[in-house]
Amino acid sequence: MKVKRTIKVVTALALSMAVLTGCGGGGQNAGGEPQQKEDSGNSGQAAAGGDVVIKFVHKFPEEKRMQYFNEVVAKFEEQNPGIKIEMTAYGDEEIKDKTRVLLGSDDAPDIFFTWSGERITQYVDSGNAMDISKYLEEDTEWKDSFNQSMLGCCIKEGSYWAIPWDYSSKEMVYNKKIFADAGITEVPKTWTEFLDACQKIKDMGITPIAVGNQYSWVVCHYLTTLNGKLVPADVTNKNYTMEEVAYTDPGYAQALDMVKELYDKGFTNADINSCTWEMSQAMVQEGKAAMIYEEVQNLVNYENALGDDWSYFDFPEVEGAAGEAGYITGGPDVFMVNSASKHPDEAIKFLKWITSDEVQSKMVYELGFLPCTGVELDESKCMPESLEIIEKNLAAPGISEWLDCAIDQTVADTYLIGCQTIFDAETGESIMKDVSATAEEVAADK
Repeated sequence: MKVKRTIKVVTALALSMAVLTGCGGGGQNAGGEPQQKEDSGNSGQAAAGGDVVIKFVHKFPEEKRMQYFNEVVAKFEEQNPGIKIEMTAYGDEEIKDKTRVLLGSDDAPDIFFTWSGERITQYVDSGNAMDISKYLEEDTEWKDSFNQSMLGCCIKEGSYWAIPWDYSSKEMVYNKKIFADAGITEVPKTWTEFLDACQKIKDMGITPIAVGNQYSWVVCHYLTTLNGKLVPADVTNKNYTMEEVAYTDPGYAQALDMVKELYDKGFTNADINSCTWEMSQAMVQEGKAAMIYEEVQNLVNYENALGDDWSYFDFPEVEGAAGEAGYITGGPDVFMVNSASKHPDEAIKFLKWITSDEVQSKMVYELGFLPCTGVELDESKCMPESLEIIEKNLAAPGISEWLDCAIDQTVADTYLIGCQTIFDAETGESIMKDVSATAEEVAADK
């Protein structure tokens, strides 16, 4: 049976919050080295042969994901003789600095990956991004194929600067056998129930929650969610857009203190700041921990490791909180075209290909990613959990954007430091004073 799965997630922007963005742990490169398509040809050979070479950089170097991209590129080249795609992939952390370096070099990519929000803005402000509005306006069928909320994330200063490719959202993944052995018969829906479940699991001698916070975006994702639940939307909007630089709402400090509470009570692994993201995933997949706050595109890894012994639930609601309930945590991954590209038309042609129904459906079936277009999906080829989450997201009142991408990068850097120091002698209040001070300095310099 074919089912129409058009993702029309209501963005936080529509609810007076900052526009959603995407940043996170969907693609880690354990080796730290780029992986490149072997037979794509190098630019010198391609130029000599008269081919147009499009250099394409993304952040999905894992073997299965590279296989997907290699097949997508190969078919594009087959259908478009005279265009060669020179593809390179870097891991989640490496790509953040690597892209900036590449854009200033002779090896600059024509198409490059980033997250939305401030991540788009930095390339617009630096002059590295091409305004692609005319291509969307000239091809309304392509423009209309996108979820317009996701495409709207790519608008800055009234123009389109990027194309959404997929989007991420987060769920609590858990080991059903561990829950059953601990006597937990229902997944926790409130924070109080969540703490109670953690205590029962800890009493069994098993780590309740695996947290690999070596790179502090992991805890930052918890804060993304908790800020949305604890702080009124109009307040976060003013802070995230720098209309108000003082983060004085008590919900911000409370969010940090709630994460610290999990650590202090022994509900997380003790090596939280030295544990890698991959190590925390392995803890759950190997039955050494009961839960992890995970991105939807990684659910297939738990299916492969645990079979029927895993499931997911929504992050618990906080009783009496001043923010919004039921928000999604996440945002889209996007691709931008280099303003210095000598082949913008060919670059756009490739972007149209990777956002086509054929390639988007392949992405869902083979990788378990969530599409940013209204692609028609064959239900029998999808993970049931992915379809459930897509349907659930349709009904969500809004989305809490990745915090470290939503706010000014200098302010985010201070926040990210706090995401690690909170487990030492710091408090949520002291960290938020530092964040406010940084925001004041940034505002003064503008």
